[in-house]
Amino acid sequence: MSQSEKSGQITFAMQTFERIHPVEFQRRFLTQNTRLSGREFSQFRALHIVKGSIGTAQGSATVRMGNTIMVCGIKAEVCEPDVKRPKHGYLTTNVELSPMCSARFRPGPPSEEAQVASEHIHRLITPSVDLTSLCIEENKVVWALSADIVCIKYDGNVLDAAIVALVAALENLKLPEVKVDPATGVVEAGAEGGVQLGIVRRLFPATFALVDDNYLVADADDAEEQMTSASLLVVLDDQGQMVNVWKRGAGIISRDTIAKCVAAAATRKSEIEHALST
Repeated sequence: MSQSEKSGQITFAMQTFERIHPVEFQRRFLTQNTRLSGREFSQFRALHIVKGSIGTAQGSATVRMGNTIMVCGIKAEVCEPDVKRPKHGYLTTNVELSPMCSARFRPGPPSEEAQVASEHIHRLITPSVDLTSLCIEENKVVWALSADIVCIKYDGNVLDAAIVALVAALENLKLPEVKVDPATGVVEAGAEGGVQLGIVRRLFPATFALVDDNYLVADADDAEEQMTSASLLVVLDDQGQMVNVWKRGAGIISRDTIAKCVAAAATRKSEIEHALST
């Protein structure tokens, strides 16, 4: 038997083992202090950002993080402000995880994972933007922004990708200049790209997963997430200050480990900053 034939048989055997016993296959790599992808435990996947990827949206961005792909499109419309906040516009976020991106999701109403992601991202982003910059005329007309964050391909850690996609799309956002006719109250749109949203702070997420209850890995992929007992999302701002720490799952993550995650998040922040600026 030739060397190439032996190599082919070994590859086929490994592929069969991975398909039949995916968890045990992953565990074999972890016990050797490595990951199936070849990444170190603390290594994040490469990040690529394309702003303005949707021509019909007022702001948009596509984020690719390994094999995870998220697209965010922001649509804007005018409406009346809340009487209690006459100078504030609106910003809503919606995360969509459909069968198109992964077989783990089913058709129908949004999954629990999508709903939780939407709610958490909305809580994070609301203090990070200046909603008064969306005011067209106090007490009369403001902008209402709707950010749809759609997963095109799912391979784990969609929360990080979704947050980065939203931040990039907000930076790409261009609103037309709008005037209100004082006599008729008719809203007239002017030149495109005249107004930008006031961004108070950027958000830089980094998620870590406790895999198989023993191994803490950065930026888990889909296969690793299947073995995850707990995860930790760390979000930093432009100054490197901690904005949010969110632990999910029943697994135990010690304080020392959390401190290491926060330190590692600072390194990830630099990578995201570079990707946003290129």
